[in-house]
Amino acid sequence: MNVSIAAPLFDLDGYVQLFDLDPDGLLGFERRNNRIPTLDGKAAIPDFGYSDADRTLDIRWRARDRDVIENVRRLAKTYSRLIVATDEGCFLGAPGPFSLSGDEARIQILVEKRIDQ
Repeated sequence: MNVSIAAPLFDLDGYVQLFDLDPDGLLGFERRNNRIPTLDGKAAIPDFGYSDADRTLDIRWRARDRDVIENVRRLAKTYSRLIVATDEGCFLGAPGPFSLSGDEARIQILVEKRIDQ
């Protein structure tokens, strides 16, 4: 799976394409529901459906290119929102934690909304 990360405003270096990512961190989602125990020993489960805004994109890639890593770090530090394009769609989200350990880099994007629909 390939992922593109871009600045929301014009930026000469504000675009990064990441190749051959593990799709596991990009496919997960949750529904807007929770379970509330009732006095009769059962449970009430209100379900308010699905929203892309509840997703967190966990983007992990092999840290081979130092320039790519530094550009992703710069984008995450500079912009409060980033545009992320995946095979599933295009999303606007806030950069979450960034980490670099061994040969793997990782950034999380807290999705605000889907922008390709």
